[in-house]
Amino acid sequence: MKIIILDDSLTVRMTVEALLEDLGVHEEEVFSFEEGAEALMHIEEHGAELVFTDMHMPGLSGYDFVKRLLHVRPELSSSLFVISGEEEKGAVFKMKEVGAYRFMKKPLNLEYFKHFVLPEIARIRVKEKQNG
Repeated sequence: MKIIILDDSLTVRMTVEALLEDLGVHEEEVFSFEEGAEALMHIEEHGAELVFTDMHMPGLSGYDFVKRLLHVRPELSSSLFVISGEEEKGAVFKMKEVGAYRFMKKPLNLEYFKHFVLPEIARIRVKEKQNG
């Protein structure tokens, strides 16, 4: 399993990593990035099954990251979670226009996180077993 976390906040990246660990994800399955271009390059070279991204970041915005990601890997749309500290309707609408439809509000809630992410992790694990 390859999970990507993209956020300009170290605190948020560490929080997502800890929540994933609580769900049984191994440290070596998680790749954390502060910069969108770096995350995109990693995904293009090594793939990804699950992606968490901040909506607002300096440099390559969350919107531009998602737009580029889903252009190259449209199948990740259902495995993409956008994390944001605000519910800016215009920004959410723009993200939905490019294919992002799963959103999580900061601060992250363990039960909410578990409810939506655990089924994704289970789906990925089953697929891994089927592919040998």
